[in-house]
Amino acid sequence: MALTTLIAITLLCILWSLWIRRVTWSCRWEVAATLNIALQGLAVLLMSPLASETLGHWLYSLTGKWNLEDYLGHDAYIVAASAVVYNTLGRLEEDHAMHRRFKQFVERPATLCIPLLLAAFWLGNGASIYRPDFFDVPTDFWLNAYWLLLCGMLIYLLGYGSRALLILRSDPRSRQIATVYLFASFMGITACAVRVITALVPSLQTVQSSTLVWIFACACGAGFALSSAYSWRIKTKWFTRANS
Repeated sequence: MALTTLIAITLLCILWSLWIRRVTWSCRWEVAATLNIALQGLAVLLMSPLASETLGHWLYSLTGKWNLEDYLGHDAYIVAASAVVYNTLGRLEEDHAMHRRFKQFVERPATLCIPLLLAAFWLGNGASIYRPDFFDVPTDFWLNAYWLLLCGMLIYLLGYGSRALLILRSDPRSRQIATVYLFASFMGITACAVRVITALVPSLQTVQSSTLVWIFACACGAGFALSSAYSWRIKTKWFTRANS
């Protein structure tokens, strides 16, 4: 019940943020931030027990593999973290330099990671043992490899974006939003670190440890959502004053 409430609150924050930012889908400098929020919402939804008990059973009837909805949610997280980096780099570098750096240090490793994740998922307990909460699936060699790949990639992406956020934070105009983005990134990194530790130490694989990962992951999603909504409201107020 507590997990359901946590997920519901997170999704409400994300939906509210997407509503506030609804016009940004056509705004070149804002669409990456909005995409990040949407993908984090999709990831949380796909990883939820509700998705496992509905979509997960349907996917199993088609493929004979459990928990595919969780794998898809994790892919969404990777793309969401990539969007955070894209959004941050876009505020620091010219287009050509930014696209070159993004392609080399973000797009290529993330693109390579996704099929490797699928292979590790397909071969291990992740696809053969059903649990409504994927964090509760007991790990074997391949599922450990899966968690190491996934969490390692997310830590890398969020850490890469955090470096750029630290630069943005030196600008007084961006300091407040950059600080909240850094907090959200730290929550995401912490969720990954806890998941890796609990995956590698079977005695720590308890309901409490799974809940802890959820708390940090939801704090990450809600933090990005609320700060992005606040940022857009500040910008629209400035535009309104400038045009009045």
